[in-house]
Amino acid sequence: MREIKFRGKRLDNDIQTGPADGWVTGFYYQGLCEGEVRHFIASCPCVWEVDPATVGQYTGLKDKNTRKVYEGDVLTDKFESVGVVKWQNGCFVVNFGDVDVFQISDCFDDSYQMWVIGNIHDNPEMLKGGE
Repeated sequence: MREIKFRGKRLDNDIQTGPADGWVTGFYYQGLCEGEVRHFIASCPCVWEVDPATVGQYTGLKDKNTRKVYEGDVLTDKFESVGVVKWQNGCFVVNFGDVDVFQISDCFDDSYQMWVIGNIHDNPEMLKGGE
């Protein structure tokens, strides 16, 4: 069974309560707090409030370096192609600039491997044309 979890960037910068890079993974949920909808990721025993624009789901795949691949990750390959992992039409895809879109499973088989080089939130400059 596929592991279902999410990643998001914490709103606080307290490295004593989470990873220094600000990214946390776990169960994602929304809650009403002080009259407004807020977004959280929980990983026992911690709960962090996260920026909802940064939340991305784990695809269930790992890149050639065994790094988990999340929605919003920027990938490359041996040809120096650059694509972004997105959720589109009911499945995860790698989008190479709206012209070429491939199902993510086609980018991680025995004959062709991509790897994570960043994400659209921390590294927007990686996207050609500013996607």
